[in-house]
Amino acid sequence: MDRVIIKISGEALKDETNNVSENKLNIVLKIVQKLRSLNKKVAIVVGGGNFFRGREHQDMDAVRRDTIGMLGTVMNAIYIEDYLIKNNIQCLVSTPFSFPKLIQEYSDNELQALFENNVIIFGGGVGMSGYSTDSGVILATKKINANLIIKITNVDGVYDSDPKINKDAHMFTHLTYNDVIKNKLEVMDMYAIEECQKENIKILVMNFKDYDKIEDVLNNKLGTIIGE
Repeated sequence: MDRVIIKISGEALKDETNNVSENKLNIVLKIVQKLRSLNKKVAIVVGGGNFFRGREHQDMDAVRRDTIGMLGTVMNAIYIEDYLIKNNIQCLVSTPFSFPKLIQEYSDNELQALFENNVIIFGGGVGMSGYSTDSGVILATKKINANLIIKITNVDGVYDSDPKINKDAHMFTHLTYNDVIKNKLEVMDMYAIEECQKENIKILVMNFKDYDKIEDVLNNKLGTIIGE
C-alpha cells in the first residue's frame, strides 16, 4: 500500500484576507478522502507562509524568524486537524518539538502504529532554525516510510519559468531528479530533491484546483511527475 505525503504550503490554504480558508480546508478533506478510497495511507506536511514568511523579515534575528515560521506551520496543522476530525477523519498532529499540555508527543514507533488508522499532520518542519518545510517533508517521509510526495501548489505543475510572469513558460510533464538539480528548478529545496533521489521517492506536483482529478495526477495524466 502506498504511503503518501501531501505537501501543502501555507499560502495555498489562505483566503484573500490571509486567513485559513474553509473552502481550502474542504479541498484538503476531499483529497484525503479520495486518496484513502484508493487504498493509500495519507499524511500531511503543511507550511506556514500564510501567517509569516521569513524572507520578508530580514531585519529580524534568523533564529527568531524561523521560530515564528515553525509556529505558523503548527497553527495550520491544528486548523487541518480540527477540520478533518469534524468530518469524521481520524487524525493527529505531530511536531518535532514539545508543546506540553497542548500537543501530544509520539515516538517514531507510536507514529508508525497510529498511521494505520490516522492521518498524521506534521507541523514544525524539522524543529530547528535554518531548515525549510521541504526538509520537514523528508523528515516525515522517513518517520512513516512514505514512497510518494504529492505537492499541492497554485500552478499546474513544474515550469521552466514563472507562468504568472511569462505567458510562454513551458510546463514539464516528467522530470528526473537530475533534471531538477541541473536546471535548479524551484520544486523543493535541493536537499529535499537529493534525498528523494537517494530514497527513490516519487514527487507529483499538482494544482489545488485539480483536487477532483487526483486519479489523473496519480496516473501521470495531469501535473508533473519527478522520478527516475
